[in-house]
This record gives sequence, structure tokens and C-alpha cells, in this order.
Amino acid sequence: MRKFLFLILIGVLWQACGFYSFKGALPSHLKTVAVPLFDDRSAWPGIREKVTDSILNGFVEDNTLAVTDAGRADIILKGSVQSVQRTEQAIEPGETVAEYRLTVNIKVRADDVRMSKKLYDKTFSAYALLSADAGQDEIDAAVDEALEIIVEDIVNTTLSGW
Repeated sequence: MRKFLFLILIGVLWQACGFYSFKGALPSHLKTVAVPLFDDRSAWPGIREKVTDSILNGFVEDNTLAVTDAGRADIILKGSVQSVQRTEQAIEPGETVAEYRLTVNIKVRADDVRMSKKLYDKTFSAYALLSADAGQDEIDAAVDEALEIIVEDIVNTTLSGW
């Protein structure tokens, strides 16, 4: 009798777990996303490709929406890199810059192609700090750090902004 009850309990738990979904609050008709090459208003070398690839990779890693081309997508994300700015963050005595803040601003519009409606139109921003004597490798790493935050925000907004 105990084995029988145990098997029933396992069956009920198994069935309950089978209905769990990672799709969050997404409407059922949204299953795919496309991310065409972003525009660049910043004139930062190679940023448009880096941003587009990072966002695509973010959706691939999340694996909630399948990444596809714009002709077959349920959601299309269009955007532009608005700016990549380096501003003084910390000043040492003698008015010498000790640290910079590198800020990346990206404007994204998400459209539900199936329902012909805008899901959101938002500017995402993030920054990373770098020393005043940072070389190109450190600057590139700061851009990557800011992009990592922005990509996470874009994926989360797309999946939960309902």
C-alpha cells in the first residue's frame, strides 16, 4: 500500500512539474525574436555589430524565445546606439582625472509583428568605470561590461514587460 501511494505521489509531482514554463508572462503567440543590425549614432568603432551580436547572444542564452530572421519573427527589436561617452568620475588633487565613467546608451523598440503593436520603446543605459590611464583593452572591457548589463535589461524587459 505504501509503495502504491508513493508511486501516485511521484506521478502527481511529475505531472505538475511538466507544466512549468520559463516563458514568464509572454503571450502564447510570441515564440520568436529577430534583432536586425542596430544603427549607430555614436561613431564608436565596431559598436553596432558588437551590440547586435550581444543582444542576439543574450536571447540565445536565455532560450525563452527562438532567434530567427525578421521575416519569420513574432517580435522584432530595432534599435540604435545613441552614445558611448567617457566622462570624468573622480578628480585627484591638482585637478587630475583619476577615473572615468564610460556610459553606453541604446534605444530599443520592440514590436509584436503578429498583433501589429508596439511592445515598448525605451532607452537602456549602463556604465563601467575605468582608470584615467586605461589602454584600449581596458576601454573595450568597460564597453563589454556596460553592454552585459544592457543586454540583460533588454532580454528581461522583452520577456516580462507585459
